[in-house]
Amino acid sequence: MTVPADVQARWRSLADEIRRHDHSYYVLARPTIADPEYDRLFRSLADLEGEHPALRTPDSPTQRVGGAPLDSLNKFEHPTPMLSLSNSYDEGEIRDFDERIRKLLGDGAPEQITYLVEPKLDGIAMELIYDDGVLTVGATRGDGRIGEDVTESVRTVRNLPLRLQTAAPPARVAVRGEIVMTRDGFQVLNQRRVAAGLEPYVNARNSTAGTVRNLDPTNAAAAPLRFFAHSAGIAQGVDFEGQAGFLAAAQGYGFAVAEGVQPCVGIDTVVDALHVIEALRPKLNYDIDGAVVKVDSALLQDELGFVSRSPRWAIAFKFAAEQQVTTLRAIDVQVGRTGAVTPVGRVEPVFVGGVTVSNITLHNRDEIERKDIRVGDRVVVQRAGDVIPQIVESLPDERAGDLPRFVYPTHCPECATPLVETEGEVVVRCPNSLGCPAQIKASIEHWASRDAADVEGLGSKLVEQLVDSGLATTVPDLYRLHNKRDLVAGLERMAVKSADNLLAGLEASRSAPTRKLIFGLGIRHVGQGTSKRLMNHFGSLDAITAATREELEAVEDIGPIVADHLIEWFGEERNRELVAQLRERGVQFPDEARAEAPTGDGPFVGKVVVVTGTLESMGRKEAQAAIEAAGGTSTGSVSAKTDFLVAGAKAGSKLARANKLGVAVLDEATFRSMLEA
Repeated sequence: MTVPADVQARWRSLADEIRRHDHSYYVLARPTIADPEYDRLFRSLADLEGEHPALRTPDSPTQRVGGAPLDSLNKFEHPTPMLSLSNSYDEGEIRDFDERIRKLLGDGAPEQITYLVEPKLDGIAMELIYDDGVLTVGATRGDGRIGEDVTESVRTVRNLPLRLQTAAPPARVAVRGEIVMTRDGFQVLNQRRVAAGLEPYVNARNSTAGTVRNLDPTNAAAAPLRFFAHSAGIAQGVDFEGQAGFLAAAQGYGFAVAEGVQPCVGIDTVVDALHVIEALRPKLNYDIDGAVVKVDSALLQDELGFVSRSPRWAIAFKFAAEQQVTTLRAIDVQVGRTGAVTPVGRVEPVFVGGVTVSNITLHNRDEIERKDIRVGDRVVVQRAGDVIPQIVESLPDERAGDLPRFVYPTHCPECATPLVETEGEVVVRCPNSLGCPAQIKASIEHWASRDAADVEGLGSKLVEQLVDSGLATTVPDLYRLHNKRDLVAGLERMAVKSADNLLAGLEASRSAPTRKLIFGLGIRHVGQGTSKRLMNHFGSLDAITAATREELEAVEDIGPIVADHLIEWFGEERNRELVAQLRERGVQFPDEARAEAPTGDGPFVGKVVVVTGTLESMGRKEAQAAIEAAGGTSTGSVSAKTDFLVAGAKAGSKLARANKLGVAVLDEATFRSMLEA
């Protein structure tokens, strides 16, 4: 049915007015209308489209509210690859970058190269494709070549234009940037989740990725997401004349760009700009984790070209972990699975590195003494590697009076057993592994974890009840619970169905792979990778138990320390009895075929590969499994034996060590292409 011309004119007028208000509010941060008036305009537009559905175009402001849930996310091949950047961590590496640029350009290098320095946003990379000015596709970066189509969620991001604000749009243009979650919006979102009885999100970046990739676009519509443009992909019918030209055009199209972009002539100015942007970091309402230095000229960019999957004309500079000051309210000590007694600081909640922190690792007794940390101190808090919260230092000048030093316990806080120290270790331990409730609970929880026996339905809360009630005081006790079904069903928040689910999970775990069960035994320094390599080499638990030190050290990535711990563990009568009891109660510890030596000529065959940082297209475990499927060995630490380091986002000390040792570093896109090869 044809829509009358006057109705079409009314629709265009309302839509254009709402777009102007959205741009003023979400991009310029200068609202030009009161909320009730905006709501009235929006309702009028929605009502008009309800009466005339033909008016409801994909670029209508009403399409930001989120449509029906999707069945799945489709793959999307980027018209041109979304490249990654090489990382740098100090001023010297930035100056080296400038020298490389000059050498590559040779006699054609200008006396002073013009760069653009931009904040590096810590969100989810996105490509938005506009055909004739209208948003048609929004896709995640993925592996740089193939991403996921998240168009329906992207449409709900309030500060990006659904139609480019230009009378002469390009035939097709791909605008690339980051979707981030505002800091204040993230806190409000978590407050709402807690009020609804849900777990708060860990950090804004993970929340952003999960929200954008959610199959229900209404989740994205309700989230405080923002898009910031930083570069272009394919561009048909438009020439941006360099990076500064693109940013200016993007703003003209209606996009937001990050605050603090610095045009710089010469590398000295670039270094100054990095400090300026880092100082701006705590003042922004979104997270940044560094800055990006780009050669501004499009002609020079073309001449410099690319290496592997990264441009030669750009580099990322990663900032140090963000810091904040707060008050230390208490120091508690916790007993872990191995008996290690670890101090934990309880601080006044503070927002740092994108998350609200209230618990801080204090590492060990020596760390508390070395930093002179006292309860009541004002302390500097940072997220180590932007992940683990820790105290950098106390501020004794701000100390209120003569605060007492923390007295480390001499007895276990859980079982009152005298604590012991081992020569050569800073960790203090409770030796009562069979009678300490904390160690018993941690051991059972570790055994039941997904990477070990993988007992469905056995979480930390239930483990705590089983131990406290006396139903299970050792791991083998779990396999007698089928005789105590009614007692299990009577525990708090349990019932017959939950008890049956637990018993079914325990039954399934009896035939779990031995490599997982060895990890579940909790032998010190024996992780998942070591357990797997032991079974690949020996093929059975009995063979491992009987192995000599020399035979153990012949296994890939096992040295004297790990070999000694294995011999010591299996040499103790109580541990042999533990394994015997598990076997008596039906845990099979099945033999496994010994792995054949890798053959073929793939890039990872026979290679030792370490994965560090965050990969966008796969989890770390998935990456490690892919390496091993390709004939390589995935280990957890970088050494002279390492052939490749796969470095994702926020790669830290392992990357620095790899560079020091001359280990080949692969970005995610290169890693994926090598896997495909």
